[in-house]
Amino acid sequence: MKKFTENLYKKYNQTITIEKIIARQKSKYQNILIFDSKYFGRILTLDKVVQITEFDHYYYSEMLSHLPIISHGNIRKVLIIGGGDGAIASEVLKHNSIKEIFICEIDKDVIDLSNKYLKKINCESLKSPKVNIVIEDASKFISKDNFKNYFDLIIADRPDPIGPGKKLFQLEFYKNIKKALSNNGIAVFQNGVPFFQKDELKDAKKQLKSIFKYSGIYLTVVPTYIGGYMALTWSSNEINLTKPKNIDKKSKIIKKLYTKYYTKEIHRSSFNLPQWIKEI
Repeated sequence: MKKFTENLYKKYNQTITIEKIIARQKSKYQNILIFDSKYFGRILTLDKVVQITEFDHYYYSEMLSHLPIISHGNIRKVLIIGGGDGAIASEVLKHNSIKEIFICEIDKDVIDLSNKYLKKINCESLKSPKVNIVIEDASKFISKDNFKNYFDLIIADRPDPIGPGKKLFQLEFYKNIKKALSNNGIAVFQNGVPFFQKDELKDAKKQLKSIFKYSGIYLTVVPTYIGGYMALTWSSNEINLTKPKNIDKKSKIIKKLYTKYYTKEIHRSSFNLPQWIKEI
């Protein structure tokens, strides 16, 4: 059987047996591969790096969506940076308060292939009338004044800081995020696996702290994002996510979401950092 090997880190990799290749395509920006596997179901990879899998994406998608939405309590307008597979949009749409979602994805081929082959991951969220898809470099989209103070929640489902993705980790990007957020808005960011990407987390935390009144880190674990804990960073000028209010009163709302990872207990505990991550 064919094998897929991810070489994201020096001298350390993961290898997954390919049960069946579903799609292989070279887009304007990257090499796209979708295949079926035994333990993770259908997998999307970009330039030989795992992006999302059918069976373990919940631990990532749910934590980038439900935690900030529940914390805020009145999210209506959402921007998803990246997220072309539609998984995060699918989770966001579980909340009745949501009126509008923008997905800013640089690669149209990711959208098209996800619509066709990743329906169990996105539940056809990319076709929802609430979803607006923008094919553009997110660093350029977010720099415009069209959406000043517009979004209640911005979710940066960004790639690793490689190639064009580097722009989504720079100070200017965070300043533009602040500009696009409503006064009491929240932004959350993918920030890698601290065990291997220590500097990435350290730099992001420093930059967010210099721009926003409140910022911090919370954790999740995704088996195919190898290296243990995955760090998600957050920022806001009005809401301190580390002090969740009335989570117990929202138990019924949380249960109706039918999540596989996120619970009210996980909401609280995800802010508890191991000592080695605190030191970073």
